Amino acid sequence: MINLEVRLPDTPGTLIQLIEPISNNGGNIYSILHYHDKKINNMIPVEITFEINEEIREIGLKKIQEELRDKNIPIEKISFGAKQRHLVVILTGHVFDTDVLDTIKRLAAKGIKTSELQAKFTEIEEVSNVKLKLEVPESTTEKELIKELNKICEEKDLSLIRG
Repeated sequence: MINLEVRLPDTPGTLIQLIEPISNNGGNIYSILHYHDKKINNMIPVEITFEINEEIREIGLKKIQEELRDKNIPIEKISFGAKQRHLVVILTGHVFDTDVLDTIKRLAAKGIKTSELQAKFTEIEEVSNVKLKLEVPESTTEKELIKELNKICEEKDLSLIRG
């Protein structure tokens, strides 16, 4: 996994400018986190996690860096992440009413990234079922993950179903 951190202007279309070089050079994007709450001088911190096939990784990454530089997107940090496990969970209850973005950010603060979210929207007064695909670093035990999820669910009166 390759983790890339940049700052983008808070204007329409800039996220596409970040994604295109990665996609055009063999990158398979796993997650994108942009932190609007940490905006400074109209610049938003963005973290994008992707993978490039081993055979083209070095050349592909070099081309991505060049294309981002050409688009005036400064790279703040590139790191190569440790292996991660994937875990699927379902949250049931008033998931959106209790701020699903807060839930995702709290997990991210523990190094757990939400790579996919699937939901079927219902009436506001009805409960929702939200499926989260989580990327869990090997350094986080399943017990620690479940403890954090249970804490969030208890605070927000949600139910947790593990896959």
